[in-house]
Order: sequence, then C-alpha cells, then structure tokens
Amino acid sequence: MEISPSSRCIYIVSKILGLAPFSVKKSDKGTYVVEKSIPFIIYALVFTTAMSFLTYRGLLFDANSKIPLRQSFRQNSITSKAVTSMDVSVIVMAVTAGVLCGIFGFNPTKELNMRLQKVDASINGNRKRETIKSIILLILPVLSITTLMCFDIWSWLSFATKEKVDGENADLNALWYIPFYGLYYILTCLHVSFANTALSLSRRFKTLNVTLRMSFLTPGSKNENQVKNIPKITPVIPSKSNEPPLQISFTKITSELYQNPEKNKSLLLKLLAECHDSLAKCVDLVSSSYGMAVLFILLSCFLHLVATSYFLFMELLIEKTGGVMWLQILWITFHACRLLMVVEPCHRISAESSKTIHIICEIERGIHDSILAEEVKKFWQQQLVFKDRFSACGLVLVDRSLLTSIFSAIATYLVIIIQFQKSDG
Repeated sequence: MEISPSSRCIYIVSKILGLAPFSVKKSDKGTYVVEKSIPFIIYALVFTTAMSFLTYRGLLFDANSKIPLRQSFRQNSITSKAVTSMDVSVIVMAVTAGVLCGIFGFNPTKELNMRLQKVDASINGNRKRETIKSIILLILPVLSITTLMCFDIWSWLSFATKEKVDGENADLNALWYIPFYGLYYILTCLHVSFANTALSLSRRFKTLNVTLRMSFLTPGSKNENQVKNIPKITPVIPSKSNEPPLQISFTKITSELYQNPEKNKSLLLKLLAECHDSLAKCVDLVSSSYGMAVLFILLSCFLHLVATSYFLFMELLIEKTGGVMWLQILWITFHACRLLMVVEPCHRISAESSKTIHIICEIERGIHDSILAEEVKKFWQQQLVFKDRFSACGLVLVDRSLLTSIFSAIATYLVIIIQFQKSDG
C-alpha cells in the first residue's frame, strides 16, 4: 500500500485494523521510511483470528436462536442456510487474505513507497488535493457500511418486537454479530487501501502524460501561461546505490529547455522514461503484493451479489416486506460499489498508460533530431514490454471487461440457486 503524507489517514486506520503491520518513521527530508514491526504483525494475526472465530460463533448462535437476526435462518431451507454460510465465509477469507498480504508483502511495500517518493520528488502534483481525496475515499465507504448496518439492526429489531418469544434474549443476537460487522469494516478498509494506491498510480501516469505533451507536442512559441501548466519538476538525488536511478536534475533541464531545446529535450525525455519505468514497476509490485487479496475481494463481491440478489428474490416471492426489500437493494448497491472500487482504479491506470504510447508516437512523427529520435525509440520499446493491467494472482485481469463477465455469471448462478430453492420446497 502507499504510505505518504497525503494518505496518512488511510494508513493509520489500516494499521489499527491489522492491514498494515508496519512501523513508519519520518526522515529528515519529510519522507516516510517503512520498517517491519513484529508487535504489529502479532497483533494483526491475533486480532484477525479472534474476529473470525467470534464471527462463526455468532453465526452458530443466530442459527439456533428462536428469533434469528439473519432472514435466511428464519426459513426452514437448507439452500438459504448454505448461502448464508457462504456469505459469511467469503468475508472471513477476504479479510484473512488482506492481512496476510500485509504481513508477507513488506518488501514489495517498502520498494513501492521508495519508488513513489522518488517519482513524487521529480514530478510534483497537488498534494493538498490528494489529501482531500484520500479523506473522502475513506469516509464515504465507512459511512455507507455504518448506515447499512444500522438499517440491518433496525429491521431485525422491528421483527423481534413483533415476535415476542418468551425466554429468548433477543439482544444477544445483535451482540454476537459485532465481530461480523467488524470484519466488514476491515474489508471496507482493504478496498479503500487498494483503491487509494491504484488511483495514486493513475494520477502519476496522468501527470507524466501532461509533462510529455507540454514539453514535446506544443508549438515552439509558448506563452507564459502554457509554461506554468507544466507540472513542477525537481531534482532527485539517491541516498543508496541500489535505489532507482531518478537522480539528475529536471529543474535545470526544463529551465534551459527553451534556450537550447535540441540539446536538452533528449535528456528530458530520457529522464521521463525512467520515471515511467519506475511507475511500471510500481504497478507490478502492487499487482504481486495485492494479488491474493484482490482475488478474494472479487470473489466476495461476486458471491455477495449472488446471495443478496437471491434473498431479494425470495423476499419478493414470499414475505413481501417493504423494509427488508429496500435493505437488500441497498446491500446490492453497496456490493456493486465495492466491485467498482477495485475495477475502476485499475482501469484508470490502463487508460492513462495507453495514452503514453500514443503521445510517444505523436512525438516520433514530429521530430527530426537523430539523438532525440533514438530516445523516443527507446521509450516506445519500453512501452511495448509494459503490462498496464492488474491481475489477481495471474488468474483474472482486472479491467472493465471483468464487470460484464461477473454480472453474466451472477445471473447464471442466481437461476441455479433458485432452482435448488424450489427443490427444497
């Protein structure tokens, strides 16, 4: 995950929930240094194990209760109970995968943040705006899941008041579901962490594309307003020999670019190519470190959409309770938004990186200097080997085409489950 001043709020929440078992120290230059933390690793393992165990214990308590909280346990249907068990188990698996990716992904996380800090030091964006976006990205999903859970508890309390079973402590049902709701918060934070990292990469690709366009595709006679729109480029000096080679001053090159363009443009293009190569490696690092977690997130979104659609269908056919139907519709909307939080950031990276090769081709058609042409050719060849799409453990390519596959599969499995329900009577 990205750990930067703009996304510090997401890192802190992820650390509390066991998703980021790292210790972060701020260097003299104002950058964050990521280090492994054994106490937080132990905390993450113990916390996740306890929450998972209590979730299954609460599920068993609710199944044997006279006034079950889950609607499926109120029906004497094996299919409904199996769907509910699957619904809960996939959350446990997704959260466990997210915590394990945080524990075993320390080295990729450290290298990722090191590379991002060097790219940020070379091409600066609007950090204040990025901080606001990170806060909004964290607050909106948390508020949504909190509202849904309150609505869920309210609908159950209304049902429990009508039933009035003697000798049944109905409040215990809601208390036993606190760990389950806690897992939902962890899962939501995992979504936010991944989406923030992927969106930050897409923003950096976009800044790189703007720099290329303003430096090489605008007419030679630029006015002052056009020059000001070029993203700020500053020097980067490596502190270790094994760090990425984004080290030569961009500031000097851009200041001399309009005085001696043919001499400096080739060097500027070479340094921008190094920035692009570093961002490409960041994409590979995120894809490898988040691969297992993304796979289980996609699986959880798929199974939740199938299960929730099934319960909505059963409610429409049997009970026809307005409040419960609206609750199921809200859950379907929330799970669909969860799916978009994974797919859309990955699509934006693919879209921005594909723009880069088109810009390079436009630059190649308009140059006549042999040295600059050689640098453009190298940059173009670098684009050919860059894989601009995320994959979940190499099994699923995460882009917008995945949405059509998932929704078509949901319709298929929904029909199968309904057929099983009819056979159960």
